[in-house]
Amino acid sequence: FVLRTSHVARVFQGPFAPARMESLQQMGDMAVEVMEAPEWSWGIRLAFAVGVLAGLEMLDTAVTYLFENSEKIPAKGKHHDQLRPVDILCISFNKMTIVLFTWHVISFLWHSSEVDLALADMTFSNTVLAVPALYVVYDFFYSLFHRFLHIKAVYAYVHKHHHVQKVPSRGSNDAINVHPFEFVCGEYNHILAIYLVSQVMRVHAVAAMGFVVLGGLLASLNHTRFDISIPGVYDVKAHDVHHRIPQSNYGQYIMLWDRLMGSFREYR
Repeated sequence: FVLRTSHVARVFQGPFAPARMESLQQMGDMAVEVMEAPEWSWGIRLAFAVGVLAGLEMLDTAVTYLFENSEKIPAKGKHHDQLRPVDILCISFNKMTIVLFTWHVISFLWHSSEVDLALADMTFSNTVLAVPALYVVYDFFYSLFHRFLHIKAVYAYVHKHHHVQKVPSRGSNDAINVHPFEFVCGEYNHILAIYLVSQVMRVHAVAAMGFVVLGGLLASLNHTRFDISIPGVYDVKAHDVHHRIPQSNYGQYIMLWDRLMGSFREYR
């Protein structure tokens, strides 16, 4: 088991260096060979892309399967029934972006000296405490960004596209039917959240990936008619309100920052 010298120089610095080396060694030769390869073959690239896209479809299917028998949120607006060519283009582009984003998340976790990788390194702090911290930090920046997109001078050029749908129902397809600029910023905000939280506390890769995957599930749920909530934490109806009353409920996952900033609106 050998790590390239350049990788050691880049990653294994500071007081956590010995523990980091041991953590990576526990990941196994195959993981190191894939992550440290100077260049992936086209076969591996294709397999990775297919795996990510298949995972996205499985996530969407899981949302429907798990919650199809739940209470439904009444439609209080006009449903955008027929996807336009521009909708299909945005959805397709953004799905391809998810492949690249997923690679960047994995690469960041692999190379960050503040992220623990081996299962043996999992603790209460770097998993159970880290996950809510990630959502709080993510939604702080996302709420501000989302609010910015609703400024009149900006709205028509970017976010208006997403609000053509007044009654979200298609899950991930409605969730990612946004302007590519908005989608890229929203996705890579996850990496920013992981980085910032990892500067304050240790974060385990399992917690970070769970944050991203669960985030995808919650964003998909936000664009269904399923009446699902985690009391005091998450509620699909909160985002449904945003699609009816755009100047409200800017948070993606939680309404903490909307409550603090005065933009929260109860579902009625």
